[in-house]
Amino acid sequence: MKTIHLVGGNRIDIDVYLFMGFREIGRYPDKIWLHRCNSMEKLYEKHMIYPNIEVDLVFRENRKFDVTHDADTSFNLSLASYFFFYEKGKMWLDIKNLTLENRITALSSLNKLMEYFQIKKERLIIEGQNWKALEVFTQNGYYTSYYIPYDDPDNLSRKEQKCFIKGLQEIVDRKVVSALSFPGCWYAEIKESLNRSIDLLTWEHRSSQLQLLLSSVGREMLFDPQLKVILVKDKGKYHR
Repeated sequence: MKTIHLVGGNRIDIDVYLFMGFREIGRYPDKIWLHRCNSMEKLYEKHMIYPNIEVDLVFRENRKFDVTHDADTSFNLSLASYFFFYEKGKMWLDIKNLTLENRITALSSLNKLMEYFQIKKERLIIEGQNWKALEVFTQNGYYTSYYIPYDDPDNLSRKEQKCFIKGLQEIVDRKVVSALSFPGCWYAEIKESLNRSIDLLTWEHRSSQLQLLLSSVGREMLFDPQLKVILVKDKGKYHR
């Protein structure tokens, strides 16, 4: 019988361990969201398991939010299609190209969609890589998150890590965003060094929900009250 060693020297049968993980799938819908839900087919397929999702957007020159991960690719799918279907649940909107130049028109376009579909602002997370551009969304009552663009901390010197953390502290202190969002590899460093009271959001894009539930760091993140959302991979049949 194969066993594994847990923290504290305890041993447990692998089959029992997997059963415990499978049993917990779907028990944390408010915390574990679906990453990269960029097609309506995937939304239909997964919405019963994941009532809350993340969607990638590119704001086009025609003032439309195009559902796509890459600016040079379009599937002619608009954010309006999601709002039409999504009567319940929350959405994390990753606006890939939000800038100081387009922030006002992007805000205006989103406000019009919200009013038309009667979507409450508290159902959305607005994420972008430009915290200055996000400020106007925060001022208009949206929950915003600054996307941390740094490399894996293992690839950085300690001096570089400290420099990046200091920059994040300065952004948090300005109170222009509601949260910080980052890949899971930054979790330990941010928890140890940020020393600021702000919501945290993360993603484990190479991890399924089961893998997250079975990992020690995944359990730590799951029960960390400062960490509000964890995105996980579940490609299904219609991933893109």
